[in-house]
Amino acid sequence: MSGLIPLTMREIKKWYRNPTFFIVGLLQPLFWIALFGSAFDITRTAPQYSYYILQGAPNYITFIIGGIATTTALFTGMFAGMNIIWDRRLGPLGRFLASPIRRSSIVMSKVLGATVRIIVQIFILFLAALLIPSGLILPKNFNILDVLIIAVTVLLIGIFFASLFSAIAIRITRQETIMGIVNLVNLPLMFASYALFPKNLMAPWIGNIAQYNPVSWSAIIIRTIIINGKLSQAQWNTVLNNFVYLLLTTLFVVVITIILAEKEIRN
Repeated sequence: MSGLIPLTMREIKKWYRNPTFFIVGLLQPLFWIALFGSAFDITRTAPQYSYYILQGAPNYITFIIGGIATTTALFTGMFAGMNIIWDRRLGPLGRFLASPIRRSSIVMSKVLGATVRIIVQIFILFLAALLIPSGLILPKNFNILDVLIIAVTVLLIGIFFASLFSAIAIRITRQETIMGIVNLVNLPLMFASYALFPKNLMAPWIGNIAQYNPVSWSAIIIRTIIINGKLSQAQWNTVLNNFVYLLLTTLFVVVITIILAEKEIRN
């Protein structure tokens, strides 16, 4: 795609050159893990059952770290769509459309820029979770393959959400409109999933819906690896099944976003 790399670098520079946006983006995952993970520990009410409630995790933070990583990608990914609207309102989008740059490059640069921010935020999230008291506890057999699978999962879920919100924003001209859509979409995606709570603590109908949610797929992959380290055959099957679902869904959304960008994006 012509112009993709320069436009992506522009998005990254806009991020780290804006001190407030940069610092807030880095602090957000810290607040998630330190405040939510510590304050809403569901095992405090029944510590004798915590091992079973948390599917073998030694504490609540270890259980929800995959879910928090995924919801961090969700909230950061929505800004990819916001950036399209800001460029349209402030003028850069018109200049990009008048230049010999593929329209899909304009949109996908927002996706890649948001994905870079997501990766940095989630790296800080895991680091903070390891450092805080009663935080993330990794199994002794945790290895480089586990790190690689988690990294690829984070990359996929970041691209998925950034592409999804970019596709939504392609024809939207008002900031208020996309904010309303974001608020309508992100809460069901977050709470109708296995990100923060195990299925056995959810209402049956929500638990059944959650199994089709990409947030659940990402959270399950990361959680299964972090809790167990070396996986059994059944656990590998769970990870691979959810990984395939996430990969195919992400590819589908990316293709739809590229097609919409080429045909629909306007000044």
